Amino acid sequence: MDDWPELTIGEVARRAGVATSSIRYYESIGLLPAPARLHGQRRYGTDVLGRLAFIAVAQTAGFKLAEIKDLVHSVDGTDGMGHHMRALSSRKLREVEALLEQTMAMKGWLEVAKDCGCSSPDECTLFPAAGDVPAGPDFALKVESRGKSKDCRRAPQPA
Repeated sequence: MDDWPELTIGEVARRAGVATSSIRYYESIGLLPAPARLHGQRRYGTDVLGRLAFIAVAQTAGFKLAEIKDLVHSVDGTDGMGHHMRALSSRKLREVEALLEQTMAMKGWLEVAKDCGCSSPDECTLFPAAGDVPAGPDFALKVESRGKSKDCRRAPQPA
């Protein structure tokens, strides 16, 4: 009986700071191996805490569970995780850089919008002018630069 892993799912959840339902889900999708059972109860060795910490760090870095599963399987494989980590990290870095660029555009738009005094979208450069064809999903975040002025009113059109 001394060979049985001693941690219950509740103890693992408490130590790792995750819900028991997350542990069960990770098992069901293959992120965690199926545990030993004693009288029908899941029993874990302390190594599961390291695996849960690995999953938590990878999630914090922005990896999706499917990507984490690939990393976990590469850790368990003969070649190690290096190649997978580099490939996934390079792709994720490009995603984060695009997100940062979009966030900076949002910030610029909001900085101008917080001082907007326009009475309609037609007079405001924060919105497409009537008849403009949106050039893409970021069109709404383009802010016409008016120098140091925070005024977002459109310049009057010559008659």
